[in-house]
Amino acid sequence: MVGLVENSVESIEVVPTGAALGAEVRGLDLSKPVSDQLKEKLIELWGEYMVLLFRNQDLTDENILATAEVFGGQQIAGSRAFFLKAGYKAGESDRVSKHAGISLVSNLDQNGKPAKVTAGVGSLEALWHTDNSYVEVPPNGTLLWSEIVPTNGGGETSFNNQYRAYEELSDEFKEAIEGKHICHDNLRNTAGRLRPTAKEPESRNEITGPAHPIVRIHPLTGKRCLYLGRRYEGNSSYIDEMPDEEGDDLLSKLWAHATQEHLCWTHDWHPHDLILWDNRCTMHQRNPVDHTQARVMHRALIKGEPIISAWDEQAAAE
Repeated sequence: MVGLVENSVESIEVVPTGAALGAEVRGLDLSKPVSDQLKEKLIELWGEYMVLLFRNQDLTDENILATAEVFGGQQIAGSRAFFLKAGYKAGESDRVSKHAGISLVSNLDQNGKPAKVTAGVGSLEALWHTDNSYVEVPPNGTLLWSEIVPTNGGGETSFNNQYRAYEELSDEFKEAIEGKHICHDNLRNTAGRLRPTAKEPESRNEITGPAHPIVRIHPLTGKRCLYLGRRYEGNSSYIDEMPDEEGDDLLSKLWAHATQEHLCWTHDWHPHDLILWDNRCTMHQRNPVDHTQARVMHRALIKGEPIISAWDEQAAAE
């Protein structure tokens, strides 16, 4: 961001993607302070576009955490506890950063070399999901900053609009999900692999994640959006109020509907891109990565607040 003297509302330019969501915000250097006025504007843009892209950001982990504070504060990733329980030491492994609010998302193995499979997601595809939906109070959003990206080596990230996914449901579909909750699988990572110390569940009774409403109310916009979280093969996330087979069939239809191409926008990463997305009204997915090339990203979660259920009588009436 050479030549930028001061961040201000007047300095920014907003360039929408033209897709179902997303906009690039130009003219900011997020290594510099953000005024209260600019903070209000950025939160407004976040509410409007759901995903914001900031290019050419030369950031430290401290800068990323400071940006998280602009959008509502930091939240520690739920996966950190699994790695600490498995014996990983903070600051001694890329699985557990020295900053509790930072997660390193990379395909580097314990020797610092790119690999297809690691203790994390590695170079595998990250399936459609919402970050940390498997905790009682999920994060409002996610910041992801690219330190190293492969050259023509995959790793593109797609996002989808879950406001529109809900709006485009048929009346019959809306009736089928009314009052329903999903129990969110907390045993697997976003590639579907078991977390350290987690055991393969033999039935849905062994899924230990929380139950959240299938439809939530966004606190900034007051609008309804689908909230599906994450789902894997075998015994995984399920609808609390329905038998296994019937619930799985409904979830399959919901996931197919919610991930349609016209609801999506895909980002092809460059070094030092920073993306902010809203976990309350979007899902995202990452393509597989060329496992011969390094990919290193720094992630911070935006502090969440309790989910507003669309099934709550007061919320549904508003």
